[in-house]
Amino acid sequence: MRHTEILRVRKQVVAVELALGNMPSRLVEVFLAAQEIQQYRRQQLLELLEHGTPFLPVRDSTAEQWEIMNRDLILWIRVPPTSFPAAGEGTDELFDIRQKVRVELTFGEPLQGELLYSAEESLTRVTDYMNQQGRFFRMWKDEDLYFVHKPFVTRLIEEN
Repeated sequence: MRHTEILRVRKQVVAVELALGNMPSRLVEVFLAAQEIQQYRRQQLLELLEHGTPFLPVRDSTAEQWEIMNRDLILWIRVPPTSFPAAGEGTDELFDIRQKVRVELTFGEPLQGELLYSAEESLTRVTDYMNQQGRFFRMWKDEDLYFVHKPFVTRLIEEN
């Protein structure tokens, strides 16, 4: 057995689309620590974005090359449902509030989707949701989940 094989840590590969700064979005693979319980992988990805190291290793899916990306410059990450093939992933989440929105960013095209969240009765406005702690917020567009980086949001417009 080679020494490098001993040091390997099991990881789960997660295919996502990522927008970084003013560059076009592209498909990359992000690596999460392997877990027995697959139910929490979306939350694990969000935790990596919120509290992970400043530079994230990713693999460009098209060019098949390794890169290290500055987490602070990520505009958004789109997570298709196929990235988490575990049966029942996210289906047990129930939300009290559903609001269609248009998100305008400092770079790139606006995003449209829905905010789904639950809140205390006195904190149900979209403003309250956006002012919660955390650098990223979750937004859904069809079956895709987006983690959107708040510092790059210039306007969020509620739609009917």
